[in-house]
Amino acid sequence: MNLRKREQTGLPLLIAEVGFNHEGSLDQARTMIRAAAASGADAVKFQTFRAADLALPTAPHFELIRSAEMSPEQARALADTAREAGIAFFSTPFSLDAVAMLEAVGVPAYKVASMDLATPYLLDAVARTGKPIILSTGMATLDETGTAIDQLRRAGATDIALLHCLSLYPAEAGDCNLAAIGELKRAFGLPTGWSDHYPGSSACLAAFCVGADIIETHFTLDTATPGGDHGHSLDPAGIQALVDEMRRMAPMFGGQDFFNRRPDRQHAAAYRRGVYAARDIAPGETLTMADLLFCRPESELTPRTVEAVLGRRVVRPLTAHAPLSPGDVDGRNA
Repeated sequence: MNLRKREQTGLPLLIAEVGFNHEGSLDQARTMIRAAAASGADAVKFQTFRAADLALPTAPHFELIRSAEMSPEQARALADTAREAGIAFFSTPFSLDAVAMLEAVGVPAYKVASMDLATPYLLDAVARTGKPIILSTGMATLDETGTAIDQLRRAGATDIALLHCLSLYPAEAGDCNLAAIGELKRAFGLPTGWSDHYPGSSACLAAFCVGADIIETHFTLDTATPGGDHGHSLDPAGIQALVDEMRRMAPMFGGQDFFNRRPDRQHAAAYRRGVYAARDIAPGETLTMADLLFCRPESELTPRTVEAVLGRRVVRPLTAHAPLSPGDVDGRNA
């Protein structure tokens, strides 16, 4: 999986986060994979777990979590569906068994959830696969993020990307603080993106505008579906609209050395002011500002070089609206 896609294409790696939104239905999950691929996403991401990996059996949401568990056979079926649809399939493992299962499936990369940024044994297991790793940084300080990166590298990871993330479901606009994408890039020098929990696509588009290399957004077939992450997810039309808008905007960002190759430079002579006679002027008259017009297009004299003729005597007749040159006056002040 190309974590540096933006460097090559100008577009971020776009991940449709299915998460729990398949609600334990293999058919639903397959439909979502196909819909994400048709909408322009680069990858679909699932979560690989047993309920006991995430919560105590006494937790009120334990049964809901358990309903979304998937077997190794189901994971292989999803990977096959993604391959047929032409979209990358990967997942977030929540246990060592989950890492082993995903290795058997053959995923191209791993996502580490924000909650496991501080789980060394899981970081080590994911790093030892040698696959690219996307690390979510929800709830983490910069120091904690740096510690997790060091842990991954010590265990063998060489291809790491970060996601700025708010572990809030949904996040409020004022919580997003997308400037943190740049802060993480500067701090660690890694591809950095945005894991979105804000309703609609506006935060994703804003993240793209501030330089996100990766955008991960929750995905659903219907945002009106109650429960889960559906309410702050994008549906297929939303993914497609986001992709289309990013494609329209990508050329706007340009590249380096703009001021030496700017495309509007060719119009400078037509749009900048020249210096022209405001009236018919006879030889011997002394030029003042009142005798001049400063109009487009640019002429031999410009507002910056007009001092070359001001206060000097005219040596030949000038007609109204004729451009002036230094040769129209004598070389001495009047």
